[in-house]
Amino acid sequence: MMIRKKDRFKQRGGKVYEIAGKWGRDYILVPIEEADIECLIYTPGEMEEFLETGYFKRVGGESDE
Repeated sequence: MMIRKKDRFKQRGGKVYEIAGKWGRDYILVPIEEADIECLIYTPGEMEEFLETGYFKRVGGESDE
């Protein structure tokens, strides 16, 4: 699974996050909604598990272009 900067993921609750970059090996996700200021940090293993279980769904980004 390839995850790149600007890839977008929709959380099961409806919020959409974008990959802002990495901190070491971990992914930093920022909300695309301007009013939401809480960022998320997940390991590659956590991201893979979230995608497999449907907690996150890929909804676009640089990888799609």
